[in-house]
Amino acid sequence: MATTFAFVVVGSIVRAPFPFLALQILVALAAVILLLQELGVLKFPILQNARLVPQFVTRIPFWGSVQFGMEMGTGMRTYSPTALPHIMAISIVFLASWPQALMAGVGFALGRAVMLLTFAAARNKMAADTAFHFELPRLRPLFAILAIPMIVLLVIL
Repeated sequence: MATTFAFVVVGSIVRAPFPFLALQILVALAAVILLLQELGVLKFPILQNARLVPQFVTRIPFWGSVQFGMEMGTGMRTYSPTALPHIMAISIVFLASWPQALMAGVGFALGRAVMLLTFAAARNKMAADTAFHFELPRLRPLFAILAIPMIVLLVIL
């Protein structure tokens, strides 16, 4: 929610001078490029802040955990195996209203929770991590195809 709030605040300023059609075209173009990257047609690295859990989290009893939890929850400190959240971020910055941004924040939080709950429920954490690592490349095209209707709705509405 914090990230989507920041995106919509910044977006409200950035998009003000542009006509809505130009913003729709920009988001559609960015979505197509990122979908092509997701499908392996284009090859370029996606932006991510790939850092692991810092050691200071355990040394600062409360605030270390709060800071790290905020960074992980907002996506500011995480590995990103997919470009799909970037499409959502661009859409929020350039097109989303306040209610749409809040719904996107809820959706992002639920997605993060599902992944964490899946690993928490796994009997063998190493096997779950290995399965995720090896199965993700096969699932990426499916997720990209499933994202297309959402992207179309984001751009058109």
